[in-house]
Amino acid sequence: MHNVHNLHKHRQASQEHKPLQRFSPTLATKKAVPKKFAAFAYPMITPRTLPGPGGHWLLGALPRLRTDMLGFFEECFREHGDAAYFRVANRRSMLLSHPDDIERVLVTENRRFIKNYALIFLRPLLGNGLLLNEGDSWLRQRRLIQPAFSKQRVESYAPAMVECTQRMLDQWRDGEQRDVARAMVELTMAIAGRTLLGIDVGARFDEMTRHLRVVMFDFLARFGAAVPLPYWMPTIRNLRMKHTVRKLDRILQQLIDQRRAAGGGGGDFLSLLLNAKDEEDGRGISDRQIRDEVMTMFLAGHETTANALAWTWSLLGKHLDIQQRVCDEAQAVLGGRPPTATDVPKLTFCEMVIRESMRLYPPAYVVGRRPMEDLTIGGHFLPAGTNVLMSQWIVHRDPRWFADPLRFDPDRWADNLAGRLPKYAYFPFGGGQRVCIGNAFAMFEATLVLAMIAERFTLELTSDKPIRIRPAVTLRPAESIMVKVKAL
Repeated sequence: MHNVHNLHKHRQASQEHKPLQRFSPTLATKKAVPKKFAAFAYPMITPRTLPGPGGHWLLGALPRLRTDMLGFFEECFREHGDAAYFRVANRRSMLLSHPDDIERVLVTENRRFIKNYALIFLRPLLGNGLLLNEGDSWLRQRRLIQPAFSKQRVESYAPAMVECTQRMLDQWRDGEQRDVARAMVELTMAIAGRTLLGIDVGARFDEMTRHLRVVMFDFLARFGAAVPLPYWMPTIRNLRMKHTVRKLDRILQQLIDQRRAAGGGGGDFLSLLLNAKDEEDGRGISDRQIRDEVMTMFLAGHETTANALAWTWSLLGKHLDIQQRVCDEAQAVLGGRPPTATDVPKLTFCEMVIRESMRLYPPAYVVGRRPMEDLTIGGHFLPAGTNVLMSQWIVHRDPRWFADPLRFDPDRWADNLAGRLPKYAYFPFGGGQRVCIGNAFAMFEATLVLAMIAERFTLELTSDKPIRIRPAVTLRPAESIMVKVKAL
């Protein structure tokens, strides 16, 4: 097993990121701060007391995060191990990479932490939805929403998932080329529309993806700003963001009004919200809170699964022998008929493929928390307010837990690997109380869709060129993933 500090020493040629030059924290911290900026400079942290990479005298690691966030995380881990301190403009930050320490932050000491500051940039879109809510209000919302993601409810969504997938596959033709990344976004948005909102997204796909693209780029711009401007300022970016959110709001409010007028019947997520009552006080959910929860679940419900499936097909397109095994299992289990919920547990290799894809390309590639008080985790001192980052991209590729970690090997999940790993050596859905509420939904959907596609078609990549990655709210392909479709 390689030493932890040599995680990416033998990087495969197919990796998307260029090898990083060694960065000297000693040289960086010796740079003098010009006198005229001294009042704005963040107190420097010396490597002797808090080890980590150096950076720009004023912006810290911000330029590196803007240009190559994943590469910067890799360097932090390679050079400084399980805890690397750095500065992002005036914000003290730390990358924490040992599963035991991550478990303490997300589980054991979770009440002493709040969400990462960067998520406030999603507030105009998601409001006070489950992703951004905190404290007792979050707990109440989680309790009200949980029934929508019970095992029985998730299985009840299977017919809608199957119908949407069949409709997509019926449009595919032997020998044509398709952008599988776009196809997966369109499919998962259609499924989210049916299961969460009870609507057929259909012709609204282009409009909604255009609006969501504005939100994604706005998030990246604000995250990459040394001093993000508040939303109330009448800048061009703020006005564009407000205009985009208003358009999405109008669409959702129309749906909420229509469903309320119809009595809230149906088995979709929106209907369950309209009928939800708190067991303790009998209160329902306000229209504003319903809007926030629907927006949160719709965004999370299609974006992450679409990315997981897109990266899965990019991997299977390179490893046709593994794709053939997926096809063999799908044909053996489904036998040419539309699948049902009872088929999903039988698709064991398909599930292993999804797990392995999310190990290498986790849609949620970093989790952030801030301690509300000074504390120590795993011997690492965390001053109150430190942005603690825990990256699935790093931990999932750690050779201490995964042999030959850069290799796509679904068989590694056989023989209960998940049960033998440290609990937070693999955490694609986060963890603790705030583990993704839709994790079972996402795995169920991804496994079902993968099997249905593989039963009917082989998808081969049309180019050997590495696919660039865009770490935004989720880990997205930065470009099309073109495949040649071959009917079976």
